[in-house]
Amino acid sequence: MRKNIWANLPKDILVVGVLSLGMGTAASVVFPGGGLGTPLMGSTAGALIGTAVFSKQKEQELKRSLQDSQAQKDKDYQLSLQDLSKRKDQEYQFRLQALEKQLDTQRNWQEFQAKLIRLKDQVESLEQKQINLGEVEGKLTQKRSELQEVQERLTRLNQEKQDLENRVNTLRQNPPNLSELEQLNTQVGQLRLEKSQLEGQITALQSQNQYLQEIERSLREIQANYIVKNAEFQQLIADIAKKQEETKTLEQRTVQLELIRATYDSLSLETQQFETRIKQLSPEINRLEAEKQRILNAIQDHTLDYQQIERDRQRIRNLSFELREKESQKRELEQIVQELEGQQSVVLGKIQGLKAEKEELQEEINLMKNLRESTENTADFALRSLKDHLWTPNSNPEWNPNPAENVFLDGFMRHLEAKGLAFPRRVVYAFHTSLKVQDISALVILAGISGTGKSELPQRYADFIGAQQLTLAVQPRWDSPQDLQGFYNYVEKKFKPTDLIRGIYQYNHDPAMNNRIVLVLLDEMNLARVEYYFSDFLSKLESRRSSPTFLELDVGSLPISEAQRKLKIPKQFLFVGTMNEDETTQTLSDKVLDRANVLTFGKPKTLQLSKTRTTEGQRPVYVSYSSFEQWFKTPDQNSEVVQKVKDYLDQANNIMESIGHPFAHRVYQAITQYVINYPGVSDSNSEKFRFALVDQFAQKLLPKLRGLMIDDYPEELNKFASLIEQLGDTSLTEAFIKARGSRSRQFEWKGLIYPEEE
Repeated sequence: MRKNIWANLPKDILVVGVLSLGMGTAASVVFPGGGLGTPLMGSTAGALIGTAVFSKQKEQELKRSLQDSQAQKDKDYQLSLQDLSKRKDQEYQFRLQALEKQLDTQRNWQEFQAKLIRLKDQVESLEQKQINLGEVEGKLTQKRSELQEVQERLTRLNQEKQDLENRVNTLRQNPPNLSELEQLNTQVGQLRLEKSQLEGQITALQSQNQYLQEIERSLREIQANYIVKNAEFQQLIADIAKKQEETKTLEQRTVQLELIRATYDSLSLETQQFETRIKQLSPEINRLEAEKQRILNAIQDHTLDYQQIERDRQRIRNLSFELREKESQKRELEQIVQELEGQQSVVLGKIQGLKAEKEELQEEINLMKNLRESTENTADFALRSLKDHLWTPNSNPEWNPNPAENVFLDGFMRHLEAKGLAFPRRVVYAFHTSLKVQDISALVILAGISGTGKSELPQRYADFIGAQQLTLAVQPRWDSPQDLQGFYNYVEKKFKPTDLIRGIYQYNHDPAMNNRIVLVLLDEMNLARVEYYFSDFLSKLESRRSSPTFLELDVGSLPISEAQRKLKIPKQFLFVGTMNEDETTQTLSDKVLDRANVLTFGKPKTLQLSKTRTTEGQRPVYVSYSSFEQWFKTPDQNSEVVQKVKDYLDQANNIMESIGHPFAHRVYQAITQYVINYPGVSDSNSEKFRFALVDQFAQKLLPKLRGLMIDDYPEELNKFASLIEQLGDTSLTEAFIKARGSRSRQFEWKGLIYPEEE
């Protein structure tokens, strides 16, 4: 195969290629680091150079290379071949010695493999011991935790024992109550028995702890041994990798030696072929020399003709120069003509542009006229969804507000009983009062477990006063004000309102709704984060008491008037929210709690079947907002009731300031307004005054203590407990004790549960 390749190459290329190969081979001998690539690269470059030289300077190169230095080159070539053969023999010997060393390395590698298998077995054993160590450490940690809990429990029992002994000493100093003394003695005996049991448990746990510590020490020794063995294992892996790399290097050198040997055999054969070719080229050289002499004679014969041709060429160059000058003048004239034509086209273009601009302006004028004519139709189309029929006001007459407020509430209680519902009177009064003070506490929240009537109460209240109901079911996906207020769909060119925005829009544009009360119910409002969808709207509700407040419809760039874009939030809209308190709901922030009154519906003490409902038709009258307003009262800071409220709140604020949770004017104003507007509050000594103040302590102040670490503020909490005792409300006292006694040792306020009525 190799002989056929060399035979097919042109003879002239082979001559120069052989010379270049010889030079490359000599370079590889002088510079052994070049490896096999040096002679091969030299042969390739030589072949390419030889081809180019042969095609351009065939006669000159052959003549000089063969006549002038052929003998010297042959001699040098023979010397270089002899020297190359000698050096290659030395290199072969060196490579053979390296291969013998490699065989020794392979035997060492097999020994490393056997040692590696043994180390892997040891590593697996150590890893299993380490796993067992982790399990034992886990058990040890658990036992330590149990021991700590027992010690803490023993500490508490010792403290209780000390308290009981102190109490016994006190009783000894004073006339004791025998029954209480017997109970205390019984408790002391029980505590002593429990203490002895706990001490036995502690002794057992301590022995287990010592045993586990011994196991831990032994396992740590095993772990240290594992670390040492693992380090040795890693070092052996590194040595094996190094030996494998050396093996690969030797294998590569072996392949290179085989290639050099094959190349040497090929070069010997080629040398013989080149010598034969040189002998064949000698007659050709003589023929080329004769041809050269003939060409020189022909050149001398045509010298006169050449001189005449040169004179003609000079004349042609002069004529060409004159021709280029004339053409340059022609181009200058043509450029002037083109400039004039360009100026003419520019003027014509300006004229056409002015005509087009005139047409565009006319079209724009027509478009503006059409846009102005269609603006009202576009706005009507975009806001058409706001006009979808939402409610039909009843045509009953307005209720005469002459009866007193307590008469109204008595009638409402009877209405609830007729519907088979039983709510404590304090719940009804608190709900009614919270609706009255929505100018400062803009939201009533009914919180508690499911099935306690949180949604029934506002619905029945709305039925009784003839108010329009608007129920909004809050969804867990609500995360922006648009979910409550609607948004503009740019694709459909329509505003997508919610029922709330439709209700506000229709209330503002429907004269039949004038002075009517609308009760908005946010059902399960804490399924989503209230701050995300309701915070902005709640701030606007709070500002209704000082000035008219507006919502701005998001209608994009739709050209509508300011009156259509803005909606006034009517003060006749009363807002109520319900909350189910379980693991699926979100808690309320302080911002929302400060602007709301929260009524808690707790677990009933006794489960009962619903009462028999009576069929009661729609009330023949409705309560207007102006009638509802007649029950509103404005606080007088000089009144005895307001002064008493301020006295209680000053005490509470001093305590809360020391805890780090003070409150400011807005909370004080909201509490005062609630107490003044609570039905039946005439003076600070009345029961209704106490009920109203208890409501606000539970709704405004105690929620601010949520998450407080009880053990960090025992003195302040004792002061707060004393202040609550002054109010004399059992329900509030029990709720405070329950919040303070949580297992988490944090103040967990769950709200005030109103007592059920007989």
